[in-house]
Amino acid sequence: MIKVFIPDYFVPERSYIVRILLAHYCGAEIEIIPKANQEHYELIWDDKSIIIQDHFFSKIPKGESYLEAKYIPEKIIPTQSLGLDHILLLYGDEHLEITRDKIVCHVDMFGGAFFMLTRWEEAVIKVKDSHDRFAAASAALVKSGNILRPVVDEYTALLRYWLLTLGYPLKAEVAEYKVVPTCDVDTPYYWRNKPTWKILAKGFRRNPFRFRKALKESKSVSKGEAQDPYDKFEYLMNLAEKSGLRFQFNMIGGGKTKYERNYHIDDDHIKLLMHKMIARGHEVGVHPSYASFKDQAMIEKEKAAVSNSSGIQVTSSRQHYLRFDIPKTWRYLASAGIKTDSTLGYAAEPGFRCGTCKPFPVFDIYQREELQLTERPLLIMDVSFRFYKKYTIEQSIALSQKIIEQAKKHNGELVILWHNSSLSEIDGWNGWNEVLEYALH
Repeated sequence: MIKVFIPDYFVPERSYIVRILLAHYCGAEIEIIPKANQEHYELIWDDKSIIIQDHFFSKIPKGESYLEAKYIPEKIIPTQSLGLDHILLLYGDEHLEITRDKIVCHVDMFGGAFFMLTRWEEAVIKVKDSHDRFAAASAALVKSGNILRPVVDEYTALLRYWLLTLGYPLKAEVAEYKVVPTCDVDTPYYWRNKPTWKILAKGFRRNPFRFRKALKESKSVSKGEAQDPYDKFEYLMNLAEKSGLRFQFNMIGGGKTKYERNYHIDDDHIKLLMHKMIARGHEVGVHPSYASFKDQAMIEKEKAAVSNSSGIQVTSSRQHYLRFDIPKTWRYLASAGIKTDSTLGYAAEPGFRCGTCKPFPVFDIYQREELQLTERPLLIMDVSFRFYKKYTIEQSIALSQKIIEQAKKHNGELVILWHNSSLSEIDGWNGWNEVLEYALH
């Protein structure tokens, strides 16, 4: 048992991040003890100790909040000192003292990890993108050029190494690298549930030379003679099953904006589709609609709708368009009975938005408590490559490889989002299945 002494202020915040790094990730048995006049985080067992200096919470004047822009790391740089393994420095200074029975680290790994996992930065910075999302370009990790570094996982790996070096009997790590394929079903079918004339008119404006082919295709699909171009669910399930994987299909259960209304969750075709997915061992989650991220009642209603139509109790989710309001959306999801969310990845920047490729319990920075909800960070998304980064297929595979290498190194999860509509030639996605297939294998 490791006794972890912490200062007696910001106790919920400190206790949360100590539990996550030491107990949840490292698997150590710990007892957290708030103590008056304690300056730093002090881990003690037998005659051994590790001291992680506090350079974040200790800088906040008593009675004040850390939720201010001035407390966001001014710069994030890799360490160079021997023994720090090039971990990123967010808070503290680059200094390490090692003796036979004691390690003193001046890099505040707990403060840095708290910054990354709680995403409090996103509650402080008010710059939004065109979809009212926290702008990736405003993130400290992105601005420093380190979005491809899972900083929290690097901290955890170093802490684990130090514990073992000083003789603490950690159990062998049980987590293994895992691919988690997901599909947000925004538009299950291209032709169904829309007036043919409207689709053809839109298609004509986009590509008048394909108009005649599209007209013929719409007639064939309506007669059941051809497959709808967005109906790629059989392909996705077969692809995953070949690798022993299962997809999580997130279904929209409501919404009234132009970003939904492509299908109704109680439509017989949609019900049949979900039943097929479930019968083959794939998961059905809820994809709360565009406006739901600030509306708890809407999330609850849409979760109930997907649960009722699918015939199962839905417990996983991802927000439509990755719209999120830290920490309120987490709170709303937890209150609705969602157990696992997978929204937190940047649309504009593939990589480690939360600084980790591992699931973690989330923390409500306003209510100052851990919620009964696990975040499963999103690392790779189809439209990020093509529309935001403007990458080619080859460039997308190369970037995917860098992310995969990190996830494998830290025995984490590679959470992938690939829309079924991003496998159709209609919108220029020819050949992009190569990226998905590369990531799944």
